[in-house]
Formats: sequence, structure tokens, C-alpha cells
Amino acid sequence: MSGTPAKADAASDIRSISETEFQRYFETIYREHIDSLVKFAFFRLSDKERSTDTVQDVFINYFAYLKRIREDSAPHALDFNHRAFLFRSLRNSIIDHYRSKKSYSLDSLFDQGFDTHSEEDITYQTETTLTHKYVLEQIKHLKPKQQELLYMRYIEDMTVQDIALALGERENTISVQLHRIIESLKKRM
Repeated sequence: MSGTPAKADAASDIRSISETEFQRYFETIYREHIDSLVKFAFFRLSDKERSTDTVQDVFINYFAYLKRIREDSAPHALDFNHRAFLFRSLRNSIIDHYRSKKSYSLDSLFDQGFDTHSEEDITYQTETTLTHKYVLEQIKHLKPKQQELLYMRYIEDMTVQDIALALGERENTISVQLHRIIESLKKRM
């Protein structure tokens, strides 16, 4: 593994590379996924600082995990999807956060005045914005897992396979759930 790859090769044997190459390998994974993980964390936590901290913790744990594999002489299969693994870890961290702290629903945040839009943005006057706002209003009435599925699929543009890996479910289950969510939103509109 010479040089810094454009994308992290999930099937690479990290035990056979130098420490410098290992560091580059991890940095590549980090750069590939940091933005989408922070966005997802912010989507679920609604707190930028907490989102960044949670994602950093996930990467610290992931680095330690890769280090353990690197130092272990037993063969490990590294042909897994880093993105799905990281999203699953982040999702678990967020769940732990909500379990340890009083949870707030999206409904209660909107009732308290939370708004993701700037009042200075003049596009709120357009019909498109009103439709967008209506769709968001309908989405906030969905269950958190349904919101996560929509976010992963349509905001992060994750494949059904990646979502299934991240959530530990079968691809068919994810496809059916996404289809049902979309159909339910269509009926509401």
C-alpha cells in the first residue's frame, strides 16, 4: 500500500503496512466520512458541539479498534464497509446519549421554537419552500427510526445495502421500510 489512496481500501491488510502508512490509511477513512457523520449526528442531536464530540469519540474508538487488529497476530477479515461500521457506531453512541439523558422529541423541539431555517432567507416566500416546509412537517411526525432511514437514504445518499449494514438488518427489510415510509408520506400529502 504505497502512497495515500484516494479511498480507503477496506480489504487492505493493515498488519503488513508501516506505521506511517497505517496513519495515512486511517486519515483517509476519517476524511472520507467525517462530514457525513457530523451531519447525521447533528440531525439526531440538534447540538453542533455535542455532534462533533460524539463523532470524534466514534473515530477515537475506531482508531483503537483498528490498532488492536493491527497488533493482533490472528487473521481478521477487513473486507467490511467502513462507512456502515462508522454509522452503526455513531448511531449506537447517539442511542446511549439519549438513554443517559432526558430525551427530547422533534415535536417538542419544534414546539419550543426550534427552526432549521433562517428568517433572513427570502426563499421562504416561494411555493417550493412552502411545499418543502410541509414535507418536513410531515416527516417530523414519523418515528425516529423512520426519520433515520430517510436521512441515511436521501440526505446521505447511502445505498440500501449500506443502511442495512449500519442498522444490522436485512436489505429487503430496509427496502420495504423505505417503501412504506414513502407511501405513507404520499398519502398524507
